[in-house]
Amino acid sequence: MKQMKLWGVVFTLILVASILQAETKRYEVKSGIIEYTVKGGGDMMGIQTQIEGTSKALFNNWGNVELHKDTTKTLIMGREEHTRQTTKIENGQVYVVDYEQKVIVQYDPSTLMQSEHKDLAKSSKEMILAMGGKKIGEESIQGYDCEVWETPQIKLWLHKGVLLKSEANIMGITHSTEATNINLDASVSDEDLKLPDFPIQTMEESMKNNNSNMPQMTPEQMQQMQEMMKSFTQK
Repeated sequence: MKQMKLWGVVFTLILVASILQAETKRYEVKSGIIEYTVKGGGDMMGIQTQIEGTSKALFNNWGNVELHKDTTKTLIMGREEHTRQTTKIENGQVYVVDYEQKVIVQYDPSTLMQSEHKDLAKSSKEMILAMGGKKIGEESIQGYDCEVWETPQIKLWLHKGVLLKSEANIMGITHSTEATNINLDASVSDEDLKLPDFPIQTMEESMKNNNSNMPQMTPEQMQQMQEMMKSFTQK
């Protein structure tokens, strides 16, 4: 299960790394509450996995503060596991709640991507272009018009910068998210965006504490990850 948590963090960082600066608007929508279905799976280091679940996103202040609540069921080699994860984006940082260890791990995705532009809707598109992607069209999700952007690994459906659908295939793992209930300009309070009262660890501290449980990448997977991380730092 530690392996699945790690890959969940990887997907989170990839999707938000280019759109985290608190001094400007991430979205063209002030607030919202969105519910999603989540599916995924594949061959992870020789282990067959299947994932399904739900996710709920709440955001305020034009997306500068955003909370994701995820509940998933994972089938790993015939064994069923149930997990929940809460992720918060605030002031350019990502906080991931580990309910098993009762800690909050703080990630700094700005190390993955530096952009000279302050318009976050544009910078997310910069990320896609830097990764060799392009806009391929427009589609409607739940009645909301979306721009569709595609890279070799990720496909995104964005409505005014807000993610309504995503598909990813990274190192043999597929992951898809699609909005099923969308309520934009909804009332979202500070209380709605609170995290549990757990101590906060840095990414380095968490990796040190859980080093023995970290999955080992093959050389090919390590190379693919390095190439993807390089693309975030291109301007």
